[in-house]
Amino acid sequence: MDKYKLVIFGDTWDVYQTAYQELIENPKVVYIPTFRPKGFKGLLQRIQFNPKLNAVIKIPGKQRWNPCYLRQVKEEKVCFLVMNHWLRMESGIQLFPFLRSHYPESRIVCFTQDLMETIIDHYTHRPFDVQHVKKYVDLFISYDPNDAQRHQVEYHPTVFSTVTMDANEETDGYDLYFLGRDKGRMRTLVAIAQEAKRRGLKCKFIMLQVPDTKKVECEGIEYVDAPLSYKENLRNGMKSKCIIEMLQKKAASPTFRTWEAISSNKKLLTDNVSIRETEWYDERYISVFNDETNIDWDFIASEQPFPQGNPYQARIRPESLVRFMEDKLNIQIDRA
Repeated sequence: MDKYKLVIFGDTWDVYQTAYQELIENPKVVYIPTFRPKGFKGLLQRIQFNPKLNAVIKIPGKQRWNPCYLRQVKEEKVCFLVMNHWLRMESGIQLFPFLRSHYPESRIVCFTQDLMETIIDHYTHRPFDVQHVKKYVDLFISYDPNDAQRHQVEYHPTVFSTVTMDANEETDGYDLYFLGRDKGRMRTLVAIAQEAKRRGLKCKFIMLQVPDTKKVECEGIEYVDAPLSYKENLRNGMKSKCIIEMLQKKAASPTFRTWEAISSNKKLLTDNVSIRETEWYDERYISVFNDETNIDWDFIASEQPFPQGNPYQARIRPESLVRFMEDKLNIQIDRA
């Protein structure tokens, strides 16, 4: 069986850079994080791709940049994996029809890692055109089982590379850690922080970009206007005994908080009731709650159940996604 070269249209976002690190560092894999060239060409492209300018006048020719992204790809048999960042540009760059016409022997995979209705096209200002993408791909995957069912595509969870941090960054400093925006979660988080204080437990809840009118003064809750680097987020998680995960409405798939807990060998407190049906659920390190009134506080205060490392780490690595693609496409992907 001929091997296909894996080419990933990824992102410069540090979360993706961490999650896919094992593939990014693989010499057999090509990872394309951005459509922006350097220097003067980058300046020209920035003008051509500017959403505000395109709202006034539709600037043509964005698809002419597509060959530039693939200059280092010489193989004919390629498996393209396209992620959210590029979907937001699709109405302008027309990447999917370009790949299909210029690489007829390729396999094209689209992997959405947010709910599809939240992936907004920069030029139409509407959710990206799912039916347009379906016409060109061989495999369409959603990270969320509910979204996959809604759009009649395959499901596979997001993945996460093994994370290593300095030993002195792994000491427990907090009992509970949360990072995120409000999204209707403030009341619950305040109640958790207050009960944790009453029990002598320490919280570090970092709330991002909360308007002053909605801020609640509470010990253990910090308000940050600028986004936190993902490395800093991981460092905070490493210093905590338990990570909190709270899902978006309509979502049912584990978020990166789950993978961070598994990868860093921490406990997880989550409101994702469907996690009980997954292959990585284990009540020794995962506790599910519906609201702040039914939290298992003994679980939070307990010691880490896996002194030698979480046994579920191998199941969430990028290799699991590659194998899923190979199985669904009936191909073999070349990797070191």
